[in-house]
Amino acid sequence: MMRVRRAVIAALSLLAWATTASAECAWVTWLTAVHQTGFRDITPIGTSDSKAACEQRVAGIQKSLEATMQERHMVVSAMICLPDTVDPRGPKGGGR
Repeated sequence: MMRVRRAVIAALSLLAWATTASAECAWVTWLTAVHQTGFRDITPIGTSDSKAACEQRVAGIQKSLEATMQERHMVVSAMICLPDTVDPRGPKGGGR
């Protein structure tokens, strides 16, 4: 349960940070899902030219997401819009 709470807090923090980003970039719709097993999955599900268009995409997907959550046994999910310069999965691996 603590992992679920952390995932939700992280998603909301990213959302708050994204509101200060420039409107000139592309916006990516991210789906964050926490499964019953505790596995957390963060997946980009689309891009938009503006934050408003991204938020419209989220609103349009919301209903079908509820059915998908039941099928895949997800207990928490959230969709957020972030500038294309932000990847909520964290820095990519790579050595020196």
